[in-house]
Amino acid sequence: MTPKDIENSTNVNETRSRWAGLKSSYKAAMVIAVLTLLWMLTGIFSIDSGDDGMVVAPKHVVEVQVISSKAQMHTRTVAVYGRVKANRAVDLKSKFDATVSNVVALKGSRVKKGEVLVRFNLEGRAERLAEVEARLVQAEISFEAANKLGKEGFRSKINIAGAKADLEAALAAVATAQSNFNNTIIRAPFAGIVDNIPVETGDMVSKGRMAAKVIDISKIKVVAEVAERDAANVALGGASRVQLMDGRIFDGTVSYVSKSSNVSTRTYLVEVSVDVPDMSVAEGVTAELILPMETVLAHLVTPAILTLSDDGALGIKTVSDDGTVRFHAVEMVSDTRRGIWISGLNPEETVIVVGQEFVQIGHKVEAVPAIQIGSGKINSGAGATK
Repeated sequence: MTPKDIENSTNVNETRSRWAGLKSSYKAAMVIAVLTLLWMLTGIFSIDSGDDGMVVAPKHVVEVQVISSKAQMHTRTVAVYGRVKANRAVDLKSKFDATVSNVVALKGSRVKKGEVLVRFNLEGRAERLAEVEARLVQAEISFEAANKLGKEGFRSKINIAGAKADLEAALAAVATAQSNFNNTIIRAPFAGIVDNIPVETGDMVSKGRMAAKVIDISKIKVVAEVAERDAANVALGGASRVQLMDGRIFDGTVSYVSKSSNVSTRTYLVEVSVDVPDMSVAEGVTAELILPMETVLAHLVTPAILTLSDDGALGIKTVSDDGTVRFHAVEMVSDTRRGIWISGLNPEETVIVVGQEFVQIGHKVEAVPAIQIGSGKINSGAGATK
């Protein structure tokens, strides 16, 4: 072995020793650098060039599915939850201390106006009425006699005035006795349902105690609170819709809109009147109140096509006449079972319904008609390329 061979062998050993002493991270970095250099030199992944030597990128036209959408006049609605109140509800109370002699009506029964609900013991009120009625007859005779004699000059004006005062007092006594007698019977003030009768036969009832409660639910009121931003658009007398939790739907009319807000919630009270002739809606149940707001020009679309722009704006992508993708920021007008109504678009637009996530604003695309909303399901497959 020559001295030169010994020297080369020594260099190789030193190189191997240095390589073995390197950290694994350094080794990996060196390998990646070598592979990168080879990729650049060999051109294995290079793109074919044209005859003029310029690099030509492959042309891919993205295919998207679109629908033609036309704007329509749409009335925005607001849905709020409220509760049902009876049109009228009256607590019928005793006008004096009395004893219940008979409970006529049944709790929960329907009654007509004037129908007897509860009777109290008369306790001398009938006799008192008969007494004052007799005194009234006497006072009427005395006044007529005094008045006749006065015209003939046999009675003074003072005597006539006294007879008239006695007559007026008798009339007042009869009215009081008649009222006390009438109040021994509790009657329905209007046609409705007996909601409560908290007394029993033989009960001692004090003055002011409730003897019966009658409610009128042939017409109900749905009471709800509307946000401040929507209260100004609720029109008094406007049509509305009421949906109960059991699925029944009624047409109603806005009968009241508060002009003062709830201080804590900043909401406004709204009442909607609904006719229910069969009285089948109970007081206090929950109801969804759908109130009409302003009418605007809007498009009906499926929420699946909504997307976000680079700056986070909510909108949809459309295709212009020359096949260029455009982005339109939109606002949601209302959400319905058929889809969502949005504003912010031109009266007619070609809307991308499939493939919008694969194209960028300004790209050229090939638009393929999709199934229209309402006529069937829209294909939700990914965009294809040609």
